[in-house]
Amino acid sequence: MDNKTALLLRDLATKYETADFIASDPVSFPHRYSERKDIEVAAFIAQWLAYGRRDLFLKVLDKIGCQMGESPYQYIMNGEFEKCNGNDTCLYRFYTLADFYSLCKTLQNIYSEFDSLESVVEKENILSGFTKRFSEVKGIPMDTKSACKRLCMFLRWMVRKNSPVDFGLWNSISPDKLIIPVDVHVFRQSRLLGLTSAVSVSMKTALEITDKLKEVFPSDPLKGDFALFGLGIDSMR
Repeated sequence: MDNKTALLLRDLATKYETADFIASDPVSFPHRYSERKDIEVAAFIAQWLAYGRRDLFLKVLDKIGCQMGESPYQYIMNGEFEKCNGNDTCLYRFYTLADFYSLCKTLQNIYSEFDSLESVVEKENILSGFTKRFSEVKGIPMDTKSACKRLCMFLRWMVRKNSPVDFGLWNSISPDKLIIPVDVHVFRQSRLLGLTSAVSVSMKTALEITDKLKEVFPSDPLKGDFALFGLGIDSMR
């Protein structure tokens, strides 16, 4: 990577990784809470819903937050989601309330077994534990061949420390093991910068971009996620 591109990425990462980033991002939902388990539950639900127009899914998250009250974790463990079982009413786009029930039931099962979602992580593949445990939940990738954008985003939130945006709650994963969450915008900017020559988004693409970002941010490649986001914002001005 040339020095000009590296400098641009560093500058944009510093510019956009601020508390101001939170308000219009799905990470705003878990930022409503202060307890670890509440943050984990809210964050996992937020990533599950985070596709399509932000203004629309943020409104859905707001409604879910009102239903959950002060503790998403207690909402899950008390089984307050049971009323959604078998309910085919639309929640958001192709998700129904029954799908939300399936997600919550899986979370309940995991927390009945473990103290944290961090225990689901597998050392050899940090994503595969989630694809296995949530295999019956619509919207969770069935394997790690796709870019797994939203799961990668969730892991960024949980792992990166000393960030005004991310929570850094987990210690079992090093930040340099994280994988960039690649959506269409990140993909476009990555191609423009020469971070990837791929023609479609896949896990291979995400790993290629991540490896390039390690040239600039060796111990914390996903700091570059903010840079690529910022590049997209700046290009529209």
